[in-house]
Amino acid sequence: MATGPDAIILAALLAHLEQLTFTPALQIAMPGIDFPTSGQPKPDNYLAAFFMPNETTNSELGAGQEQRRGMLQVSVFWKKGVGHIKPMEVADKIIAHFAKGTKLHSGGLKIIIDRKPYAASPLQETDRVQVPVTVRYHAFA
Repeated sequence: MATGPDAIILAALLAHLEQLTFTPALQIAMPGIDFPTSGQPKPDNYLAAFFMPNETTNSELGAGQEQRRGMLQVSVFWKKGVGHIKPMEVADKIIAHFAKGTKLHSGGLKIIIDRKPYAASPLQETDRVQVPVTVRYHAFA
């Protein structure tokens, strides 16, 4: 169980991401965890999560209040050669799932998605297309 503020935020964001379902299901490469499992090939299509906390600021809301901010990037990886529509549809579902105003509560923290998430332009890689989706959050500890 996560105990530090950034760890609690990451765990809450990833748990929320895992609630998102797709047909067919998409695996998620989690930060710091080997993907795919040893000896397995990478799936053609999958998601990858990246956690990017930012500077903590002290708020004037009260004694001991700290505002934590940052981003969760969820990249959609899609097999090349099938166009950009399908991975952009997946990106749209991620954006809707982390809609502006979404509130997550975990470990005494209130985590708020403070802006509408957005997808960057598709990036062509050697064997896949990547569509990064950026989710901004802030939390008070």
